[in-house]
Amino acid sequence: MLLPHGDDLLKAVIFDMDGVLVDSMSDHAEAVQHIFDEIGVEMDKQDIFEREGERTVDIMRFLLQKGSGDASQFDILNIVERYIAEFNRIAEFRVFEGMPECLTNIKEKFELAVVSGSDRPIVQDIIESEYPGIFRELVTADDVERGKPNPDPYLKAVEMLGISSHEAIVIENAPMGVESAKKAGLCCLAVPTYLDAEKFHLADMVIENHTHLVEFLNELEPSYECSRSELSKS
Repeated sequence: MLLPHGDDLLKAVIFDMDGVLVDSMSDHAEAVQHIFDEIGVEMDKQDIFEREGERTVDIMRFLLQKGSGDASQFDILNIVERYIAEFNRIAEFRVFEGMPECLTNIKEKFELAVVSGSDRPIVQDIIESEYPGIFRELVTADDVERGKPNPDPYLKAVEMLGISSHEAIVIENAPMGVESAKKAGLCCLAVPTYLDAEKFHLADMVIENHTHLVEFLNELEPSYECSRSELSKS
């Protein structure tokens, strides 16, 4: 156990967006499917859920390589732009019940940030629409060269918040996001929104669902103790 005292008190909570703050992954998968149908490349939507958290451009490259055998024949940045436009057109995501009220409450005790593998236009639109004035910092796919599962996104968030890694916890719902947080030296709690709980063996704790997550966050105090599993940076 890490026993908090003095400067070791918890100062920040960092959230993934898709699947943690908003129920949006089905919309993401549908938008990608529409674009891949247009370009004539087969894809499995399950791959999107498995690779959630990576930068969009990296997911697209993986899907194109898997579906066509040669991703280099495609203009990936153009496909990403088309996907963003399609997502914005079809998105009917919803916030998870109780989360906006919960975050409004805990904002009085902690600095809050978002670290998302989605592109900045999508992240900003969703956060400004559904969680206005809640988050101090946003880190998106456009802000780092190496996305999840590399530690870079969470290291950037810690730097922007002006804290140490041991002064924050992360709420994730994707295995690659958990891996990223752990490589950055952060305590990471996982909510298995779209995948089975056993996929989150690297997490310090698995919270069963969003009802329990809201309960956990409402009771969270700066004196919170996290028993951390170790995963070295790469």
